[in-house]
Amino acid sequence: MNNAQIKLGLFGGSFDPIHNGHLTLATWTQQALSLDRIMLVPAATPPHKLNHAMTSAVHRLRMVELAIQNCPHLEVSAVEIERQGISYTIDTVVYFRKKYHLAQNQLYLIIGADNLAEFSTWKDPHRILQQCQVVVLPRSNIQLSDLPTAIQRQVIVLAAPLIDISATEIRHRIKNHQPISYLVPPAVEQYIYQHQLYQ
Repeated sequence: MNNAQIKLGLFGGSFDPIHNGHLTLATWTQQALSLDRIMLVPAATPPHKLNHAMTSAVHRLRMVELAIQNCPHLEVSAVEIERQGISYTIDTVVYFRKKYHLAQNQLYLIIGADNLAEFSTWKDPHRILQQCQVVVLPRSNIQLSDLPTAIQRQVIVLAAPLIDISATEIRHRIKNHQPISYLVPPAVEQYIYQHQLYQ
């Protein structure tokens, strides 16, 4: 693929576990913005979850690999896991800009409206906006109109579908021996039970 024409999306998260909501939004965004592909980037240690015990990165990465095996426009990158330490978005954005020789308008960072609400607390938020296009997906508990107008002008807001699936809910259901079919891809469900995750 010619890097002069490539449009790449970055979709980060703890993916603990990845679920059908993630896949639906990633696929929807890829089509809405005509992106060549979207890179799912599991975090090693998200700055906002330092006190939150997460499943081993090995398991989270493998679940993403299984989830996207039939999704031709989705890929997974272990860059944050391999980098270790706290996963700062700016470092990942700069990494992909350099790796694929992308211009600012060829790289799209996909975040939720809940992330945009705390965007000013991120490391180098202004530099992130200079390095890539920030794409915001709606969240049911966040009103974009409540966010600063200045930041709204600098991002692309997509009217993506609201998906009412959360990793927290899935972990809770597994712990309480409730079914998770249709919430995660079958291969991910099988992996979770095989490795006795979230028990």
